[in-house]
Amino acid sequence: MKKITLAIALLSFGMQAQNFPSPYCDITDSSNVTVEEITTVNFAGSSITNTDVTSVLVNETTTIANLRVDDIYTIVVQGNTEGPFDNDIVAFIDWNQNDILDDAGEIYNVGTISNSTGDDSVSVALDIAVPANAVIGTTRIRITKTYQDPDSPAEINPCGIQFNPFGQGVFSGFGQALDFTLEVEEALEFPEPYCNITDAGNVTVEEITEVSFAGTTISNTDTSSVLVDETETHVNVTPGETYTIAVKGNTVGPFDTDIVAFIDWNQNDILDDTGEIYSVGTITNSTGNDNVFVSLDIMVPANAVIGDTRIRITKTYQDSDSPAEINPCGIQFNPFGQGVFSGFGQALDFTLSIEALSVNEFDLNALTVYPIPTKNVLHVDYNSNLSNVTITNVLGQKVYAEKTLSTHLRLDVSSLAAGPYIVSLTSETGQHSFRIIKQ
Repeated sequence: MKKITLAIALLSFGMQAQNFPSPYCDITDSSNVTVEEITTVNFAGSSITNTDVTSVLVNETTTIANLRVDDIYTIVVQGNTEGPFDNDIVAFIDWNQNDILDDAGEIYNVGTISNSTGDDSVSVALDIAVPANAVIGTTRIRITKTYQDPDSPAEINPCGIQFNPFGQGVFSGFGQALDFTLEVEEALEFPEPYCNITDAGNVTVEEITEVSFAGTTISNTDTSSVLVDETETHVNVTPGETYTIAVKGNTVGPFDTDIVAFIDWNQNDILDDTGEIYSVGTITNSTGNDNVFVSLDIMVPANAVIGDTRIRITKTYQDSDSPAEINPCGIQFNPFGQGVFSGFGQALDFTLSIEALSVNEFDLNALTVYPIPTKNVLHVDYNSNLSNVTITNVLGQKVYAEKTLSTHLRLDVSSLAAGPYIVSLTSETGQHSFRIIKQ
């Protein structure tokens, strides 16, 4: 344990020229706290770099982080432990805006920083969900950093940098606190921040019944909503990889409906930028529950922004005299060239989670696959052991799976129906998917 000196100090009041931290508490007996600084805090897109090594409570309230109710944000903190010691990091957030920082549900144990200069790669992080009942508006967050060891636990107290050495009582300790501001905003209503369907009240719903993409299948039985919310469904994809999307839908008779996918790769909340529109195909005369579907291979752009984004599928009636409009914000067609009107169909949104490429990437130059097209046996050669192989059909259904540990695979595909498939390989250097044709 650090050597400590316990002393009694007189508190001075009214010395500060400003009101900070009012209306919140100051740090009790701060003159007896030894400052060991918090160096960086990152939260909800806001970053604070702190070089104040003298203030026990640092005023960063001019820094404002914007959050939305029901969303989840990661807080990351770094700090100087002044040697091989442990410091507990706690966040206090006044969600109910009653000027008290440690009500129930307002205390977050972020983690323990050990043996850090505060300028190295050592940090602690925690995901924090904004409560559904958080009061909208401006509030305070306080981060405390407090020394502790097994014999001297840190006190969880927004109003003190304190510990209890050897059970002898609560004393001022080693660390720092830092305040900044949160601006809590109302939760987004679906489909925000994306557009809703224009003039939805005049759309006649003809439903999308099934969407399959990258191994995930969504079955839809909603026959009343013009725009179906499936954003709780997250599909993981990787830049540079190719995945097949397949869509089924009810044409309500011997009619044609065009299927289009819109993917916000650049995450700018607009669904139809250049390179974000995919004409999947035209469904003809289907109940939506038969074997009629359309499919398309989609490659995730190398420059796709990492993280969660939106994909929207639209299904729109069309005929030779009345072409469908390609519009993520409308189920529309142009009957006989008379102008754009609401039409027949449906839209469906779900979430794509774009994952960063592995540091170890699959070496495509070391991969050999033959023959393509193939009839009975597909040969796969690689420069290191392949541990897993799967084959999926255009509906995203897994039709072949094998765990292995070999650089050469002989895949018996003789039982597969003729048509296109996606083969996915996993090795110690990464993952890769490619398309084959089965004869």
